[in-house]
Amino acid sequence: MGPIRDIIDFTLRIFALGLFVSVVLNWILTSPANGFRKQLDKCYEPFLKPIRRYIKPIKLSPGAPVGMDLSPLVLLIAIWWAVHPFLMWVFGA
Repeated sequence: MGPIRDIIDFTLRIFALGLFVSVVLNWILTSPANGFRKQLDKCYEPFLKPIRRYIKPIKLSPGAPVGMDLSPLVLLIAIWWAVHPFLMWVFGA
C-alpha cells in the first residue's frame, strides 16, 4: 500500500471508531453537559445532521417517548461500503 492510501485508511478507521464511541457514550452518559461527549457531538454532528433530515428515529413501541436514531449506522455503512472502497480504489497501488 502507498503512504497516502495508508493515511486515508487509518483516518477512516479512527473516524468510525470515534463514531462508535460517541454512540456508546450517548447511551451511557445521557446528560449532554459532559465535556467529552460535547466534543464528540461537535465533531460528528455535521455528518449526522443531513442524514437525520431524511431518516427519522424509529420508535420501538407505540408509547416510547423517543426513538432509536439510526443515522450513525447509516453513516458507518456509507463509509465502509461506498467512501472507503472508492478512496482505496482511487489511491490504490
